[in-house]
Amino acid sequence: MLHQIDTLLPGLTLWTVLAAIFVCFAASTFGGMSGFGAGLIVTLFLTPIVGAKAVIPMLSVTMLMTNASRVWFLRSSLDLRMALTIAAIAVPMSIAGANVFVRLDSAVIQAMLGIVLIVSVPARRLVAAREMKPGTAGMLAIGGTYGFLSSIIVGAGMLIIPLLMGSGLAGVALLATDAMIATIVSTAKIAAFGTLDALTLPMLAVAVVMGLAMIPGTWLSAWIVRRTQVRLHTAFIETVIVVGALGLIYRSVM
Repeated sequence: MLHQIDTLLPGLTLWTVLAAIFVCFAASTFGGMSGFGAGLIVTLFLTPIVGAKAVIPMLSVTMLMTNASRVWFLRSSLDLRMALTIAAIAVPMSIAGANVFVRLDSAVIQAMLGIVLIVSVPARRLVAAREMKPGTAGMLAIGGTYGFLSSIIVGAGMLIIPLLMGSGLAGVALLATDAMIATIVSTAKIAAFGTLDALTLPMLAVAVVMGLAMIPGTWLSAWIVRRTQVRLHTAFIETVIVVGALGLIYRSVM
């Protein structure tokens, strides 16, 4: 069994797949309780194992499943019109981003991931304190930028939250609409990466298993935050992200 898994996708064994399942469940639970970090934590775990070139395509699958489940759990609060408006420009730009991604060197991608993860900590705090209130042109520009970057780096979704807040969405409606946008864009990215041979069937299979592991974590975090006052302090997640990102940068340099 160990040999078969490693043959299909070098770098993965049965034990690393099991560890990945646990990490995905924990990441989706902690991410749901803190408000961010699920995809970033999975990136830190996955990059040293499968390589930077495989992370974004595989993460597209896991986050599709996570966000689709969040849409289902929160469907009554979804602003579908807003989600479709932003996705309309984000989807073609995500396909353009996928074409750029496949041409980048693995070491460059790994260094970029590490830098972006570190920058995401202060950037998230800065962006969260602001509300964007752009017109239609500004909304399309932000949506397009998000779509393009989402195919190259992790954490691009932080651009969408203040945009939705500036449009009057908050609370559960904001979470549901953001998840719907991510679901649509992730679907387009998966199709693009598959066409470009950046997402193989073994990678897809492992990513689906990881995505399935994130769904109960998403449900558990939603159950906790709705019924209790328990929240996971974001400083803990931020520390994990920064330390892990420094490790990625070190590996890319070495």
